[in-house]
Amino acid sequence: MPPDQVSILALPGPVRAAASDGTRVWCAAGGRLLAYEPNGAPLLEAPEPPGLLVLAAVPGVVVAILEPGIVAWLNPGTGGVQLRHPLGGELTAAAGANAVWALDRSSGRAWRLADAGALTEPIRLGNVDRIAPQGDRLWWTSRHDSLLRGGTQPVDLGADASGRGGMTVCAGSVWVSVHGALLRVGAWAAELGPPVAAPEGPVPHLACADGVLVGGSGHHGLFLLDPSIDADVRHLDVDLGGELDFLVVTRPIAWAIPAGRPQARLVAIRPPG
Repeated sequence: MPPDQVSILALPGPVRAAASDGTRVWCAAGGRLLAYEPNGAPLLEAPEPPGLLVLAAVPGVVVAILEPGIVAWLNPGTGGVQLRHPLGGELTAAAGANAVWALDRSSGRAWRLADAGALTEPIRLGNVDRIAPQGDRLWWTSRHDSLLRGGTQPVDLGADASGRGGMTVCAGSVWVSVHGALLRVGAWAAELGPPVAAPEGPVPHLACADGVLVGGSGHHGLFLLDPSIDADVRHLDVDLGGELDFLVVTRPIAWAIPAGRPQARLVAIRPPG
């Protein structure tokens, strides 16, 4: 697949949850739990766990959030549920830098999840808007102010919840989508750098794979930034089929999943090899 080219992968139904561990993509569609190679080649198929809400994955760990307030560890080889842990509340999960974290929005508690059944003691955050895991560290924003927390001191982003979009950790920085730009906070010193112009924003979806940041809404293609080689954001003017429900990325290919459609749009974000 040449760079910027879109390939459409048919799925058994609209996607209810999706995640990538960087080397494979997991999604739930049509009552099935499916895993694929980055290029769309199928790897496995299993029944969707009942009550599935969210998927999150890193190499060797695949987690599902199930109703009502249950964390389930899935077998990466079969897709079956290995262990369940009831935490209660309004659970979600996110992954980044080889770590999966679960968050209970109702109580503001968060847990790092590891191998099947292993989780840390909870940390208390507060009224969380978004989270971005970075290994043992969790970056987060509040619904009630413009601060990014998780470093040695809070960083004022200058944008409240209504002016912010997706957030992720990539290439040693925390990235936040805002109006027409990306904000970059160095993860080591927690210092806010100058805004990086972006073709749209705030967008709901930011994702990272192997140091490449990818973002978009589905309305204006994708944009990407490889801080190791790019001075500015690159825009991929591709048709993603409308507003996105999910954007998950692997090293060579981004999976853009349009809302309500039984398909994924696969976009090459760098040449193979």
